[in-house]
Amino acid sequence: MRRSLSALFLFVLLLIVCFACDSKSNGHVVTLEELQEWIRPEYSLSADRMWQVIQTTDLHSEGKMYADHYVHEYYSQRSMPLVWLTREGISSQADTLLSFLAETGDMGIASKTFHTDTLKRLISRIRTYDYKGTNANNVLGQTEFLLTQALVRYACGQRYGFIHPRHVFNHLLPDVPASGETQKTVVYRLIFDQGNEEATDSFFHHTLEQVRSHRLGTFLREIQPDAPLYQKMQKEYVQAKSQGDTTRTRLARINMERARWRYPQPTGNRYIWVNLAAQELTAVDTERDTMTTMRVCCGNWNHKTPLLHSAIRHVELNPYWVIPQTIVRKEILPSHTGDSAYFARNRYHAINKETKEEVNPASLSASDLRSARYTLRQERGAGNSLGRIIFRFPNNFSVYLHDTNNHSAFQRTNRAVSHGCVRVERPLDLALFFLDDPSPLFVDRIRMAIDRPPLTLEGRKYKETHPDAKPMPSFSYDRPVPVWLDYWTLYPTPKGTLQAFGDPYDYDKVIEKKLDSL
Repeated sequence: MRRSLSALFLFVLLLIVCFACDSKSNGHVVTLEELQEWIRPEYSLSADRMWQVIQTTDLHSEGKMYADHYVHEYYSQRSMPLVWLTREGISSQADTLLSFLAETGDMGIASKTFHTDTLKRLISRIRTYDYKGTNANNVLGQTEFLLTQALVRYACGQRYGFIHPRHVFNHLLPDVPASGETQKTVVYRLIFDQGNEEATDSFFHHTLEQVRSHRLGTFLREIQPDAPLYQKMQKEYVQAKSQGDTTRTRLARINMERARWRYPQPTGNRYIWVNLAAQELTAVDTERDTMTTMRVCCGNWNHKTPLLHSAIRHVELNPYWVIPQTIVRKEILPSHTGDSAYFARNRYHAINKETKEEVNPASLSASDLRSARYTLRQERGAGNSLGRIIFRFPNNFSVYLHDTNNHSAFQRTNRAVSHGCVRVERPLDLALFFLDDPSPLFVDRIRMAIDRPPLTLEGRKYKETHPDAKPMPSFSYDRPVPVWLDYWTLYPTPKGTLQAFGDPYDYDKVIEKKLDSL
Protein backbone atom coordinates (compact mmCIF):
# COMPACT_ATOMS: atom_id res chain seq x y z
CA MET A 1 0.00 0.00 0.00
CA ARG A 2 2.85 2.39 0.84
CA ARG A 3 4.24 1.78 -2.66
CA SER A 4 0.87 2.72 -4.21
CA LEU A 5 0.68 5.91 -2.17
CA SER A 6 4.22 6.84 -3.11
CA ALA A 7 3.39 6.30 -6.76
CA LEU A 8 0.33 8.51 -6.39
CA PHE A 9 2.44 11.24 -4.81
CA LEU A 10 4.97 11.01 -7.66
CA PHE A 11 2.10 11.32 -10.10
CA VAL A 12 0.98 14.57 -8.44
CA LEU A 13 4.56 15.84 -8.49
CA LEU A 14 4.92 14.92 -12.15
CA LEU A 15 1.76 16.83 -12.95
CA ILE A 16 3.20 19.89 -11.24
CA VAL A 17 6.34 19.58 -13.32
CA CYS A 18 4.21 19.29 -16.46
CA PHE A 19 2.51 22.53 -15.50
CA ALA A 20 5.95 24.00 -15.12
CA CYS A 21 6.83 22.90 -18.67
CA ASP A 22 3.68 24.53 -19.96
CA SER A 23 4.65 27.70 -18.18
CA LYS A 24 8.11 27.52 -19.72
CA SER A 25 6.66 27.18 -23.17
CA ASN A 26 4.80 30.39 -22.50
CA GLY A 27 8.04 32.16 -21.75
CA HIS A 28 8.03 31.78 -17.97
CA VAL A 29 10.89 29.88 -16.34
CA VAL A 30 9.85 28.10 -13.15
CA THR A 31 12.35 28.29 -10.37
CA LEU A 32 12.90 25.66 -7.69
CA GLU A 33 11.60 28.14 -5.15
CA GLU A 34 8.29 28.44 -7.04
CA LEU A 35 8.01 24.66 -7.35
CA GLN A 36 8.54 24.32 -3.62
CA GLU A 37 5.59 26.63 -2.99
CA TRP A 38 3.34 24.33 -5.02
CA ILE A 39 4.04 21.37 -2.78
CA ARG A 40 1.34 22.06 -0.23
CA PRO A 41 0.43 20.14 2.94
CA GLU A 42 -2.99 19.17 1.58
CA TYR A 43 -1.26 17.12 -1.17
CA SER A 44 0.90 15.19 1.29
CA LEU A 45 -0.07 11.52 1.39
CA SER A 46 0.23 9.30 4.44
CA ALA A 47 -0.66 5.62 4.55
CA ASP A 48 -1.54 5.87 8.24
CA ARG A 49 -3.77 8.90 7.82
CA MET A 50 -5.55 7.49 4.78
CA TRP A 51 -6.23 4.22 6.56
CA GLN A 52 -7.64 6.11 9.51
CA VAL A 53 -10.01 7.90 7.13
CA ILE A 54 -11.15 4.60 5.61
CA GLN A 55 -11.85 3.09 9.00
CA THR A 56 -13.56 6.24 10.26
CA THR A 57 -15.79 6.26 7.16
CA ASP A 58 -16.57 2.60 7.80
CA LEU A 59 -17.37 3.33 11.44
CA HIS A 60 -19.85 6.09 10.53
CA SER A 61 -21.45 4.12 7.70
CA GLU A 62 -24.74 2.51 8.66
CA GLY A 63 -24.85 -1.22 7.93
CA LYS A 64 -28.10 -1.10 5.98
CA MET A 65 -27.48 -4.23 3.91
CA TYR A 66 -25.94 -7.55 4.76
CA ALA A 67 -23.47 -6.78 1.94
CA ASP A 68 -21.96 -4.10 4.18
CA HIS A 69 -20.56 -6.83 6.41
CA TYR A 70 -18.17 -7.91 3.68
CA VAL A 71 -16.92 -4.37 3.13
CA HIS A 72 -16.33 -3.92 6.84
CA GLU A 73 -14.43 -7.19 7.08
CA TYR A 74 -12.26 -6.27 4.09
CA TYR A 75 -11.15 -2.88 5.38
CA SER A 76 -10.67 -4.13 8.92
CA GLN A 77 -7.56 -5.88 7.58
CA ARG A 78 -4.98 -3.27 6.76
CA SER A 79 -2.99 -5.78 4.72
CA MET A 80 -5.69 -5.88 2.02
CA PRO A 81 -4.85 -3.89 -1.14
CA LEU A 82 -6.77 -0.78 -2.09
CA VAL A 83 -9.36 -1.29 -4.82
CA TRP A 84 -9.81 2.03 -6.62
CA LEU A 85 -6.61 4.06 -6.13
CA THR A 86 -4.04 3.43 -8.84
CA ARG A 87 -0.84 4.94 -10.18
CA GLU A 88 -3.02 7.16 -12.36
CA GLY A 89 -5.04 8.40 -9.40
CA ILE A 90 -8.57 6.96 -9.45
CA SER A 91 -9.43 3.90 -11.55
CA SER A 92 -11.52 4.47 -14.68
CA GLN A 93 -13.68 1.61 -13.38
CA ALA A 94 -15.24 4.17 -11.06
CA ASP A 95 -16.85 5.76 -14.13
CA THR A 96 -18.16 2.35 -15.17
CA LEU A 97 -19.75 1.88 -11.77
CA LEU A 98 -21.30 5.35 -11.83
CA SER A 99 -22.84 4.66 -15.25
CA PHE A 100 -24.69 1.67 -13.77
CA LEU A 101 -25.66 3.58 -10.63
CA ALA A 102 -27.28 6.20 -12.82
CA GLU A 103 -29.97 3.62 -13.67
CA THR A 104 -30.94 2.67 -10.12
CA GLY A 105 -34.06 4.80 -10.29
CA ASP A 106 -35.59 2.17 -12.59
CA MET A 107 -34.77 -0.48 -9.99
CA GLY A 108 -36.81 1.14 -7.24
CA ILE A 109 -33.71 1.80 -5.13
CA ALA A 110 -32.77 5.35 -4.09
CA SER A 111 -29.45 6.69 -5.38
CA LYS A 112 -28.46 7.63 -1.81
CA THR A 113 -28.07 3.90 -1.11
CA PHE A 114 -25.01 3.99 -3.36
CA HIS A 115 -23.69 7.47 -2.39
CA THR A 116 -24.02 8.43 -6.06
CA ASP A 117 -23.99 12.22 -5.67
CA THR A 118 -21.27 12.11 -3.01
CA LEU A 119 -19.05 9.93 -5.19
CA LYS A 120 -19.46 12.17 -8.22
CA ARG A 121 -18.36 15.13 -6.11
CA LEU A 122 -15.40 13.29 -4.56
CA ILE A 123 -14.14 11.90 -7.86
CA SER A 124 -14.35 15.36 -9.42
CA ARG A 125 -12.25 16.77 -6.58
CA ILE A 126 -9.61 14.07 -7.07
CA ARG A 127 -9.38 14.67 -10.79
CA THR A 128 -9.17 18.44 -10.40
CA TYR A 129 -6.86 18.25 -7.36
CA ASP A 130 -9.35 20.27 -5.36
CA TYR A 131 -8.47 19.65 -1.70
CA LYS A 132 -9.37 23.06 -0.33
CA GLY A 133 -10.58 22.88 3.26
CA THR A 134 -9.38 19.28 3.59
CA ASN A 135 -6.49 17.16 2.33
CA ALA A 136 -5.83 14.38 -0.17
CA ASN A 137 -5.90 11.66 2.49
CA ASN A 138 -9.45 12.53 3.51
CA VAL A 139 -10.80 12.68 -0.04
CA LEU A 140 -8.97 9.61 -1.33
CA GLY A 141 -9.74 7.48 1.74
CA GLN A 142 -13.42 8.37 1.75
CA THR A 143 -13.70 7.75 -1.99
CA GLU A 144 -12.00 4.36 -1.71
CA PHE A 145 -14.40 3.13 0.95
CA LEU A 146 -17.63 4.55 -0.53
CA LEU A 147 -16.87 3.21 -4.01
CA THR A 148 -16.35 -0.27 -2.62
CA GLN A 149 -19.48 -0.11 -0.51
CA ALA A 150 -21.53 1.18 -3.46
CA LEU A 151 -20.24 -1.58 -5.73
CA VAL A 152 -20.84 -4.39 -3.26
CA ARG A 153 -24.32 -3.11 -2.39
CA TYR A 154 -25.22 -2.89 -6.05
CA ALA A 155 -23.74 -6.26 -7.02
CA CYS A 156 -25.22 -8.18 -4.09
CA GLY A 157 -28.57 -6.44 -4.48
CA GLN A 158 -28.98 -7.05 -8.18
CA ARG A 159 -27.72 -10.60 -7.96
CA TYR A 160 -29.40 -11.80 -4.73
CA GLY A 161 -31.77 -9.05 -3.60
CA PHE A 162 -31.25 -5.87 -1.59
CA ILE A 163 -33.13 -7.43 1.32
CA HIS A 164 -32.07 -10.76 2.78
CA PRO A 165 -35.48 -12.48 3.16
CA ARG A 166 -34.31 -15.18 5.55
CA HIS A 167 -32.80 -12.62 7.94
CA VAL A 168 -35.82 -10.31 7.74
CA PHE A 169 -38.79 -12.68 7.82
CA ASN A 170 -37.38 -15.04 10.42
CA HIS A 171 -37.27 -12.16 12.91
CA LEU A 172 -40.90 -11.07 12.51
CA LEU A 173 -42.94 -13.50 14.56
CA PRO A 174 -41.97 -13.88 18.24
CA ASP A 175 -42.84 -17.24 19.72
CA VAL A 176 -44.99 -16.40 22.73
CA PRO A 177 -44.44 -18.88 25.59
CA ALA A 178 -47.41 -20.88 26.83
CA SER A 179 -49.16 -20.00 30.05
CA GLY A 180 -46.97 -20.84 33.01
CA GLU A 181 -43.80 -20.97 30.92
CA THR A 182 -41.02 -18.40 30.92
CA GLN A 183 -38.58 -17.49 28.19
CA LYS A 184 -35.29 -15.75 28.94
CA THR A 185 -34.71 -14.47 25.42
CA VAL A 186 -37.00 -13.70 22.51
CA VAL A 187 -37.31 -16.66 20.16
CA TYR A 188 -38.65 -16.06 16.67
CA ARG A 189 -40.58 -18.54 14.59
CA LEU A 190 -39.04 -19.67 11.34
CA ILE A 191 -41.37 -18.64 8.50
CA PHE A 192 -39.04 -18.33 5.48
CA ASP A 193 -37.38 -21.54 4.35
CA GLN A 194 -37.12 -21.20 0.57
CA GLY A 195 -33.45 -22.08 0.42
CA ASN A 196 -32.50 -18.79 -1.19
CA GLU A 197 -29.00 -18.16 -2.48
CA GLU A 198 -27.00 -15.36 -0.92
CA ALA A 199 -23.71 -13.56 -1.44
CA THR A 200 -20.61 -15.31 -0.11
CA ASP A 201 -17.00 -14.34 0.55
CA SER A 202 -16.02 -15.72 -2.84
CA PHE A 203 -18.65 -13.59 -4.62
CA PHE A 204 -17.45 -10.51 -2.75
CA HIS A 205 -13.78 -11.05 -3.63
CA HIS A 206 -14.71 -11.90 -7.21
CA THR A 207 -16.59 -8.61 -7.40
CA LEU A 208 -13.56 -6.59 -6.27
CA GLU A 209 -11.30 -8.48 -8.66
CA GLN A 210 -13.40 -7.23 -11.58
CA VAL A 211 -12.28 -3.68 -10.74
CA ARG A 212 -8.60 -4.58 -10.76
CA SER A 213 -8.87 -6.59 -13.98
CA HIS A 214 -10.91 -3.87 -15.74
CA ARG A 215 -13.83 -6.23 -16.39
CA LEU A 216 -16.32 -4.43 -14.18
CA GLY A 217 -18.71 -3.46 -16.99
CA THR A 218 -19.02 -7.03 -18.24
CA PHE A 219 -19.48 -8.33 -14.70
CA LEU A 220 -22.22 -5.83 -13.81
CA ARG A 221 -24.09 -6.66 -16.99
CA GLU A 222 -23.88 -10.38 -16.23
CA ILE A 223 -25.34 -10.10 -12.72
CA GLN A 224 -28.47 -8.22 -13.79
CA PRO A 225 -31.67 -10.14 -12.95
CA ASP A 226 -32.69 -11.85 -16.17
CA ALA A 227 -35.76 -13.81 -15.08
CA PRO A 228 -38.83 -12.98 -17.21
CA LEU A 229 -40.82 -12.31 -14.04
CA TYR A 230 -38.33 -9.64 -12.94
CA GLN A 231 -38.35 -8.06 -16.40
CA LYS A 232 -42.14 -7.91 -16.30
CA MET A 233 -42.15 -6.35 -12.82
CA GLN A 234 -39.55 -3.76 -13.77
CA LYS A 235 -41.44 -2.81 -16.91
CA GLU A 236 -44.60 -2.42 -14.83
CA TYR A 237 -42.71 -0.28 -12.30
CA VAL A 238 -41.29 2.11 -14.90
CA GLN A 239 -44.63 2.42 -16.68
CA ALA A 240 -46.67 2.96 -13.50
CA LYS A 241 -44.15 5.51 -12.26
CA SER A 242 -44.30 7.47 -15.51
CA GLN A 243 -48.10 7.50 -15.32
CA GLY A 244 -48.15 8.68 -11.71
CA ASP A 245 -49.95 5.54 -10.52
CA THR A 246 -48.53 5.42 -7.00
CA THR A 247 -50.45 2.30 -5.95
CA ARG A 248 -49.23 0.26 -8.89
CA THR A 249 -45.73 1.71 -8.60
CA ARG A 250 -45.53 0.58 -4.98
CA LEU A 251 -46.75 -2.94 -5.79
CA ALA A 252 -44.33 -3.33 -8.69
CA ARG A 253 -41.39 -2.05 -6.64
CA ILE A 254 -42.04 -4.46 -3.77
CA ASN A 255 -42.59 -7.50 -5.97
CA MET A 256 -39.61 -6.54 -8.13
CA GLU A 257 -37.52 -7.05 -5.00
CA ARG A 258 -39.14 -10.46 -4.46
CA ALA A 259 -38.20 -11.32 -8.04
CA ARG A 260 -34.52 -10.61 -7.23
CA TRP A 261 -34.41 -13.28 -4.53
CA ARG A 262 -32.78 -16.36 -5.92
CA TYR A 263 -34.65 -19.43 -4.73
CA PRO A 264 -36.19 -22.32 -6.68
CA GLN A 265 -39.26 -21.27 -8.62
CA PRO A 266 -42.15 -23.48 -9.82
CA THR A 267 -40.82 -25.49 -12.75
CA GLY A 268 -41.30 -28.85 -14.38
CA ASN A 269 -44.18 -30.60 -16.11
CA ARG A 270 -46.39 -30.71 -13.05
CA TYR A 271 -46.45 -28.81 -9.79
CA ILE A 272 -48.60 -27.15 -7.15
CA TRP A 273 -48.13 -23.47 -6.44
CA VAL A 274 -49.86 -21.80 -3.48
CA ASN A 275 -49.89 -18.02 -3.40
CA LEU A 276 -50.56 -17.24 0.24
CA ALA A 277 -51.20 -13.58 -0.55
CA ALA A 278 -53.96 -14.54 -3.00
CA GLN A 279 -55.02 -17.45 -0.75
CA GLU A 280 -55.26 -19.56 -3.86
CA LEU A 281 -53.77 -22.84 -5.12
CA THR A 282 -52.85 -23.56 -8.72
CA ALA A 283 -52.14 -27.11 -9.93
CA VAL A 284 -50.37 -27.34 -13.28
CA ASP A 285 -49.81 -30.29 -15.61
CA THR A 286 -48.10 -29.07 -18.77
CA GLU A 287 -47.93 -32.56 -20.27
CA ARG A 288 -51.71 -32.68 -20.50
CA ASP A 289 -52.01 -28.90 -20.86
CA THR A 290 -54.33 -28.71 -17.89
CA MET A 291 -54.55 -26.43 -14.88
CA THR A 292 -56.91 -26.11 -11.97
CA THR A 293 -57.23 -23.44 -9.31
CA MET A 294 -59.01 -23.42 -5.99
CA ARG A 295 -59.26 -21.39 -2.83
CA VAL A 296 -57.22 -22.20 0.25
CA CYS A 297 -57.24 -21.21 3.89
CA CYS A 298 -53.83 -20.41 5.33
CA GLY A 299 -52.38 -19.68 8.76
CA ASN A 300 -53.77 -16.84 10.83
CA TRP A 301 -51.75 -13.82 11.96
CA ASN A 302 -50.16 -15.60 14.93
CA HIS A 303 -49.57 -18.84 13.00
CA LYS A 304 -48.44 -17.60 9.62
CA THR A 305 -48.02 -20.33 7.02
CA PRO A 306 -44.29 -20.58 6.24
CA LEU A 307 -42.81 -20.01 2.79
CA LEU A 308 -41.18 -23.18 1.52
CA HIS A 309 -40.92 -25.68 -1.29
CA SER A 310 -41.01 -29.47 -1.18
CA ALA A 311 -42.60 -32.41 -3.04
CA ILE A 312 -45.71 -34.53 -2.49
CA ARG A 313 -45.18 -38.25 -2.98
CA HIS A 314 -48.30 -39.76 -1.52
CA VAL A 315 -51.80 -38.86 -0.39
CA GLU A 316 -53.24 -40.14 2.88
CA LEU A 317 -56.95 -40.80 3.28
CA ASN A 318 -58.81 -40.43 6.58
CA PRO A 319 -55.77 -39.30 8.57
CA TYR A 320 -55.42 -38.94 12.29
CA TRP A 321 -54.73 -35.39 13.43
CA VAL A 322 -51.71 -35.55 15.70
CA ILE A 323 -52.06 -32.32 17.65
CA PRO A 324 -48.84 -30.27 17.59
CA GLN A 325 -47.23 -29.80 20.97
CA THR A 326 -47.43 -26.01 20.64
CA ILE A 327 -51.24 -26.23 20.39
CA VAL A 328 -51.35 -28.64 23.34
CA ARG A 329 -49.27 -26.27 25.49
CA LYS A 330 -50.84 -23.00 24.44
CA GLU A 331 -54.51 -23.87 23.86
CA ILE A 332 -55.48 -27.19 25.41
CA LEU A 333 -53.40 -27.19 28.58
CA PRO A 334 -54.47 -23.75 29.96
CA SER A 335 -58.23 -24.26 29.54
CA HIS A 336 -59.04 -27.96 29.16
CA THR A 337 -56.77 -29.99 31.43
CA GLY A 338 -58.94 -32.73 32.95
CA ASP A 339 -62.00 -31.68 30.90
CA SER A 340 -63.41 -35.07 29.86
CA ALA A 341 -66.35 -33.48 27.99
CA TYR A 342 -63.97 -31.41 25.88
CA PHE A 343 -61.84 -34.42 24.92
CA ALA A 344 -64.90 -36.55 24.16
CA ARG A 345 -66.58 -33.83 22.11
CA ASN A 346 -63.51 -33.38 19.94
CA ARG A 347 -62.74 -37.14 19.82
CA TYR A 348 -59.25 -36.61 21.21
CA HIS A 349 -57.24 -39.60 22.39
CA ALA A 350 -53.93 -39.80 24.25
CA ILE A 351 -51.16 -42.28 23.47
CA ASN A 352 -48.26 -43.01 25.80
CA LYS A 353 -45.21 -42.60 23.59
CA GLU A 354 -43.19 -45.16 25.54
CA THR A 355 -45.75 -47.95 25.95
CA LYS A 356 -47.87 -47.11 22.86
CA GLU A 357 -50.93 -47.63 25.02
CA GLU A 358 -54.00 -45.40 24.89
CA VAL A 359 -54.90 -43.53 28.07
CA ASN A 360 -57.80 -41.31 29.05
CA PRO A 361 -56.68 -37.75 28.12
CA ALA A 362 -58.80 -36.31 30.93
CA SER A 363 -56.63 -38.17 33.40
CA LEU A 364 -53.50 -36.34 32.33
CA SER A 365 -52.26 -33.49 34.50
CA ALA A 366 -50.89 -30.19 33.22
CA SER A 367 -47.42 -31.52 33.91
CA ASP A 368 -48.16 -34.62 31.81
CA LEU A 369 -49.40 -32.55 28.90
CA ARG A 370 -46.47 -30.18 29.11
CA SER A 371 -43.89 -32.97 29.25
CA ALA A 372 -44.69 -34.25 25.78
CA ARG A 373 -44.61 -37.85 27.04
CA TYR A 374 -48.02 -38.31 25.48
CA THR A 375 -49.31 -37.82 21.96
CA LEU A 376 -52.75 -36.27 21.62
CA ARG A 377 -54.54 -37.13 18.41
CA GLN A 378 -58.00 -36.74 16.95
CA GLU A 379 -59.92 -39.76 15.66
CA ARG A 380 -60.12 -40.33 11.92
CA GLY A 381 -63.14 -39.71 9.71
CA ALA A 382 -65.99 -37.22 9.81
CA GLY A 383 -65.32 -34.23 12.03
CA ASN A 384 -61.52 -34.59 11.91
CA SER A 385 -59.83 -31.21 11.62
CA LEU A 386 -57.71 -32.47 8.69
CA GLY A 387 -60.83 -33.67 6.87
CA ARG A 388 -60.63 -36.84 4.81
CA ILE A 389 -57.54 -36.17 2.68
CA ILE A 390 -54.07 -34.90 3.49
CA PHE A 391 -51.11 -34.22 1.19
CA ARG A 392 -47.96 -34.73 3.22
CA PHE A 393 -44.53 -33.49 2.16
CA PRO A 394 -41.18 -33.10 3.95
CA ASN A 395 -40.70 -29.74 5.68
CA ASN A 396 -39.40 -28.22 8.91
CA PHE A 397 -42.78 -26.97 10.15
CA SER A 398 -45.19 -29.94 10.16
CA VAL A 399 -47.46 -28.11 7.73
CA TYR A 400 -49.34 -29.79 4.90
CA LEU A 401 -52.13 -29.36 2.40
CA HIS A 402 -55.32 -30.97 3.63
CA ASP A 403 -59.10 -31.16 3.63
CA THR A 404 -61.11 -29.59 6.45
CA ASN A 405 -64.28 -30.18 8.42
CA ASN A 406 -65.19 -26.48 8.10
CA HIS A 407 -65.81 -25.66 4.44
CA SER A 408 -67.67 -22.44 5.22
CA ALA A 409 -64.31 -20.68 5.73
CA PHE A 410 -63.67 -20.83 1.97
CA GLN A 411 -66.43 -18.26 1.46
CA ARG A 412 -64.55 -15.65 3.48
CA THR A 413 -62.56 -12.88 1.84
CA ASN A 414 -59.71 -13.21 4.33
CA ARG A 415 -59.10 -16.92 4.72
CA ALA A 416 -56.10 -16.69 7.07
CA VAL A 417 -57.73 -18.84 9.76
CA SER A 418 -55.62 -21.97 10.35
CA HIS A 419 -52.75 -22.87 12.68
CA GLY A 420 -50.35 -22.83 9.74
CA CYS A 421 -51.40 -25.69 7.47
CA VAL A 422 -53.09 -24.99 4.14
CA ARG A 423 -56.71 -26.11 3.85
CA VAL A 424 -57.71 -26.97 0.30
CA GLU A 425 -61.16 -26.19 -1.10
CA ARG A 426 -61.45 -29.25 -3.39
CA PRO A 427 -59.01 -31.86 -2.05
CA LEU A 428 -60.45 -34.79 -4.01
CA ASP A 429 -60.06 -32.91 -7.31
CA LEU A 430 -56.47 -32.08 -6.36
CA ALA A 431 -55.73 -35.68 -5.35
CA LEU A 432 -56.99 -37.02 -8.68
CA PHE A 433 -55.40 -34.27 -10.78
CA PHE A 434 -51.90 -35.75 -10.79
CA LEU A 435 -52.77 -39.44 -11.20
CA ASP A 436 -51.43 -40.98 -14.41
CA ASP A 437 -54.46 -42.49 -16.15
CA PRO A 438 -56.02 -44.20 -13.11
CA SER A 439 -58.59 -46.90 -13.72
CA PRO A 440 -62.24 -45.99 -12.99
CA LEU A 441 -62.29 -48.59 -10.21
CA PHE A 442 -59.21 -47.06 -8.58
CA VAL A 443 -60.88 -43.65 -8.56
CA ASP A 444 -64.07 -45.16 -7.12
CA ARG A 445 -62.11 -46.86 -4.33
CA ILE A 446 -60.66 -43.47 -3.38
CA ARG A 447 -64.15 -42.00 -3.36
CA MET A 448 -65.55 -44.82 -1.26
CA ALA A 449 -62.71 -44.49 1.25
CA ILE A 450 -63.88 -40.96 2.04
CA ASP A 451 -67.59 -41.87 2.02
CA ARG A 452 -68.26 -40.65 -1.51
CA PRO A 453 -70.49 -42.85 -3.76
CA PRO A 454 -68.80 -44.71 -6.63
CA LEU A 455 -69.38 -43.26 -10.09
CA THR A 456 -69.11 -46.38 -12.23
CA LEU A 457 -70.94 -49.68 -12.46
CA GLU A 458 -67.68 -51.47 -11.70
CA GLY A 459 -67.27 -49.42 -8.55
CA ARG A 460 -70.81 -50.12 -7.38
CA LYS A 461 -70.30 -53.86 -7.92
CA TYR A 462 -67.06 -53.73 -5.95
CA LYS A 463 -68.84 -52.07 -3.05
CA GLU A 464 -71.57 -54.74 -3.07
CA THR A 465 -69.16 -57.69 -3.30
CA HIS A 466 -66.65 -56.34 -0.77
CA PRO A 467 -68.81 -54.97 2.07
CA ASP A 468 -66.12 -55.65 4.68
CA ALA A 469 -63.17 -54.36 2.64
CA LYS A 470 -60.99 -51.91 4.50
CA PRO A 471 -61.00 -48.43 2.96
CA MET A 472 -57.95 -47.53 0.92
CA PRO A 473 -55.58 -45.86 3.43
CA SER A 474 -53.39 -43.98 0.95
CA PHE A 475 -51.98 -43.94 -2.55
CA SER A 476 -48.78 -42.68 -4.17
CA TYR A 477 -48.02 -40.69 -7.28
CA ASP A 478 -45.88 -42.19 -9.99
CA ARG A 479 -43.73 -39.08 -9.85
CA PRO A 480 -43.30 -36.68 -6.92
CA VAL A 481 -45.29 -33.47 -7.35
CA PRO A 482 -43.29 -30.34 -6.43
CA VAL A 483 -45.16 -27.94 -4.17
CA TRP A 484 -44.40 -24.28 -3.44
CA LEU A 485 -45.87 -22.15 -0.68
CA ASP A 486 -45.08 -18.62 -1.80
CA TYR A 487 -46.25 -15.02 -1.34
CA TRP A 488 -46.76 -12.49 -4.17
CA THR A 489 -49.06 -9.47 -4.08
CA LEU A 490 -48.57 -8.87 -7.82
CA TYR A 491 -48.27 -11.82 -10.17
CA PRO A 492 -49.02 -12.72 -13.80
CA THR A 493 -52.27 -14.45 -14.69
CA PRO A 494 -52.13 -17.37 -17.16
CA LYS A 495 -52.64 -14.78 -19.90
CA GLY A 496 -49.62 -12.78 -18.69
CA THR A 497 -51.45 -9.82 -17.16
CA LEU A 498 -50.14 -8.74 -13.77
CA GLN A 499 -52.87 -9.15 -11.14
CA ALA A 500 -52.81 -7.53 -7.70
CA PHE A 501 -53.71 -9.44 -4.54
CA GLY A 502 -54.14 -8.65 -0.86
CA ASP A 503 -51.43 -8.61 1.79
CA PRO A 504 -52.87 -10.67 4.68
CA TYR A 505 -49.56 -10.88 6.57
CA ASP A 506 -48.46 -7.27 5.86
CA TYR A 507 -45.26 -8.56 4.25
CA ASP A 508 -45.39 -5.76 1.68
CA LYS A 509 -45.09 -3.23 4.48
CA VAL A 510 -42.04 -5.06 5.81
CA ILE A 511 -40.32 -5.07 2.41
CA GLU A 512 -41.25 -1.46 1.66
CA LYS A 513 -39.90 -0.26 5.00
CA LYS A 514 -36.61 -2.07 4.40
CA LEU A 515 -36.26 -0.70 0.88
CA ASP A 516 -37.00 2.83 2.09
CA SER A 517 -34.36 2.55 4.80
CA LEU A 518 -31.54 1.58 2.42
